[in-house]
Amino acid sequence: MVSEDLSVFGAIDDEKHGVTLPRIYTPPLRPLDKNTSNGFAVIAFAEIMLHVHLYPWQQWLLVHALELLEDGSYRFRKVIVLVARQNGKTTLMGVLAAWWLFVDSNKHPDRVPPVKFLVVGAAQTLDNAKGPYSQVKEWCNPRPETDEESDLVVPELAGMTQKFVNTNGEEAIVLKSKARYIVRADKNIRAKSAARVIFDELREQHNDDGWNAVSQTTKAVWSSQLWGISNAGDYRSVALRKQVDKGRKLVDEWARLSADGGNPADVFLSGEQDGSFGYFEWSAPDKCPVDAADAIRQANPSLGYGPMTVASVRSDIDGMTEAAFRTEVLCQWVTADIVPYINPKLWAHGTDNASCIPADNRVVLSVDTSADRQTTYVAAAGLRADGLPHVELIARRDGMLWVPHFLDLLRESWPGICEIAVQSKGCPAVDFIDPLTEKGWNVHLIEGFRLGACCGRFLDRVREGKLRHLSQPAIEQQVSVAVTRRLGEVEVWDRAKSALQISGLIAESEALYALETMQVEAETPKYSPSVTHFAVV
Repeated sequence: MVSEDLSVFGAIDDEKHGVTLPRIYTPPLRPLDKNTSNGFAVIAFAEIMLHVHLYPWQQWLLVHALELLEDGSYRFRKVIVLVARQNGKTTLMGVLAAWWLFVDSNKHPDRVPPVKFLVVGAAQTLDNAKGPYSQVKEWCNPRPETDEESDLVVPELAGMTQKFVNTNGEEAIVLKSKARYIVRADKNIRAKSAARVIFDELREQHNDDGWNAVSQTTKAVWSSQLWGISNAGDYRSVALRKQVDKGRKLVDEWARLSADGGNPADVFLSGEQDGSFGYFEWSAPDKCPVDAADAIRQANPSLGYGPMTVASVRSDIDGMTEAAFRTEVLCQWVTADIVPYINPKLWAHGTDNASCIPADNRVVLSVDTSADRQTTYVAAAGLRADGLPHVELIARRDGMLWVPHFLDLLRESWPGICEIAVQSKGCPAVDFIDPLTEKGWNVHLIEGFRLGACCGRFLDRVREGKLRHLSQPAIEQQVSVAVTRRLGEVEVWDRAKSALQISGLIAESEALYALETMQVEAETPKYSPSVTHFAVV
C-alpha cells in the first residue's frame, strides 16, 4: 500500500473509540495530501464555514474518496461506502453536498460551468433522498422565517443562493451561479445529466432498475462522481450486492498484485483493472460473536465521539434478532434467510446461449404481472430441434397496459402464434384473460390443480437437466429468491413471500406447462427467439 501519514487523517484505534480505518478499502494510487485530494478542502470547509467538526473516520473517508488524478479530475467515478446505521452518514453527505454545490461547482468552469453543474440526491423514495438536502437547505436559506432557522444559516452560503423550489417532486436549491442541487426518487432520474450524485440507502434497491437509472446520469460529465452509501443489505439487496462484490474483488486484486511483487497502482491507473471504482467498508468480521467489542468498534467508527459506546450498543442485542443486529449494527450480510425453490446452480446448468426454437415448431406464450402490479412479463416456451424444451423471457416492462398492444405487434410479425397461458384466479394477470380472448388468442387457463402441476413440472425439468434457456439476468435473480407455499398437498409459486418479483419465472413455468400438457387446434406457430427488436430484457 502507498505509504500514508495517518496522523494527518486522525486515524484512531483504541478501546474507547470506533476504528477509523475501514476493514476493507481501495488503497490510494499515491500519497494523499492537499494537492492530491480534495478531502482536505472539504474538512476545512466543514470546520470553518459550517462549524461542523467531522469525526476521524469521516475525515479519512473524504481524503481517500476525493483522491485526484494528475489532470485534477477525481480518480473515483463511483464510491461505495458501507457503514453501520447511526454513524453520521447523513451529516457527512450533507457536508459533501454543500461543498460540491458551493465550492466544487466553480473549480473547473472551462470543463463544467456552474450552469451545467447538477448535484442529485437519489434514493428509492423521495423522503429518503431528502436527508442531506434538508441539511444543506438549513445552511443556505436566503429567507429564514424564524429565529431558529436564522441561527442555522451560514450567511456566506445564503448570499450565494438564489432560490429554493419546494414543489413536491421538483425540489431544488438554485444558486446565483445557476449550479443546482435536486432530490428525486430513483426512477425519476432518467434524462438528467449530473456532475455529482448521492445515492442513499442502496440496500433498499431490490432490483437493478433504480441503480441502472441513477448510475447513467454521470457518464457524460467530466470528473463526475457518484456516491452510494448504505449499511449492509440482505438477500433482497440485489443492486448493493453487485457493487459490494465488485469492490471487494478489486481490493483483493490489489492485494494479490502487491503480494506478487508488482505495482498495483500502475495496473489500476493503466486501466487493466478498474481504478475508478472506490470501495470503503466498515464492518465486523464474518462469524464474529455479536457482543465482541472489537467487532462493534470496527463496524461503528463514530463510537466514542458521541453518545454511542460499546455498552450502549451491547444493550440492543436482546431487543433484536441476531440477523437484524448483525445487519444493522455490525454491518454484516445475513443471507441465510431464504432457500429458493429452484437451486440456482441447477438452473445455471441449463443455460445455453445458442438455444432456440426452430421456426416451424409450436410456441406457447405466457403473461404474468407482479403482485404489486408494477411490472409485467411475457415469456415463451417451445421445443428445440433436439426435442428439449426451451423457455425464454421476451418482454418486461412497467405496468400492465402495454401488453395487448405488444402482443398485437408480435402477432403481426408471427401470425402463427396463437396460444397464451394465464393464471385465471387470485393474481393481477386475470385482467388479461377477457381482452386476449376477444382478440382471438387461445387462452390456456392455469387454475386449480394446474397451479401445483405447473410449479412441480418446472422443477422436475430443471432437476432432470431437461430444460434449456438463455442467460437472462432478470430470470437468474428471480430463481435465486423464488419461494413457494403449500396449497393442499402441492407447492405453488408465492409472489408475496418471494424477496423480489418472480413473475418472469412464473410466466416461463406456465408457458412450459401449457406447451407440454395443453393443446389447441390452430395453425402451426412460427417464432424466432433470435429476433430481438421486441425484447426489453
